[in-house]
Amino acid sequence: MIVVWVPELEALFKEAQTCPALVQRLRARATPRQLDGSAPGAQLLTGKSLPAAALSRLRDAPDTAETGIWMRADPVRLVPDLNAVWVQTGVRLEPDHPALPELRELFAELGLAFELPVAERGYLRLDAVPNCSFEPPAALIGQSMDHAMPEGPDARLWRRLLNDAQVILHQYRDRSEVGGLWFWGPGRLPSRAGIAPRVSHVCSRDADLLSLADWLGLSHEPLDAPARVADHSLVCWSADQALSADDNLQSLADWLRPLWWRLCVARIDALELAGGEQAWSLTPAQAWRFWRRKPRLAT
Repeated sequence: MIVVWVPELEALFKEAQTCPALVQRLRARATPRQLDGSAPGAQLLTGKSLPAAALSRLRDAPDTAETGIWMRADPVRLVPDLNAVWVQTGVRLEPDHPALPELRELFAELGLAFELPVAERGYLRLDAVPNCSFEPPAALIGQSMDHAMPEGPDARLWRRLLNDAQVILHQYRDRSEVGGLWFWGPGRLPSRAGIAPRVSHVCSRDADLLSLADWLGLSHEPLDAPARVADHSLVCWSADQALSADDNLQSLADWLRPLWWRLCVARIDALELAGGEQAWSLTPAQAWRFWRRKPRLAT
């Protein structure tokens, strides 16, 4: 089996005017399924929905990643306009930020430990996974804060903590662009013995995915889309930001073509194309379903 992960795939489909024939054929004949949007790469590698906070902690603080329950509490920029507040990720909360003592005290009052092993990613250590849903950063693009707030029985607490963190950080707005913390990805890392990887080799520049591969004892390399892909591999194909969506999809189709023919002549037993939300899986027999012309909905 070869798994091809294109994190931007759904965005390319939405933006492109047309879809190349090979990509359309693959999606139409494949079996689709939904992915966990918070950690799709990990799900493609393991077949399990793994918590994003525990995964990123494998590289940020590996000695404690396997112990306890973790939630991401990432620094974000809040951009208000006349109609809404927009959340922007990718900002840094430096270890000498004057708000840190107050933030730690805020969480300590609830028995939570706030840690900042790297400036871009914060963590809360929890006693239990909240009965609540949280939006991952990828889902914040084009969403106002009001439409991305926690939902569920425990949502009231986490909405209050979001607000309290904003109030603390707002006092230091002249010192930093950080306007709040974003909570997401809670959970515990499962036992390594309980994970059966779907592939044996990983080619990707995604740091969390490479850390997971290393933890599982798989061979890996920080490389996207190699010219020759070995069987039993997960390969990340990244869009070229300088190209249009149509040109990127055509480049993807050209790169997929040798893999498609290897599948058709049964030199590999399965080919899977995946984005951030869905995956399409094909066996050699399914590749010859010429009567299927339109992609099916994932179940």
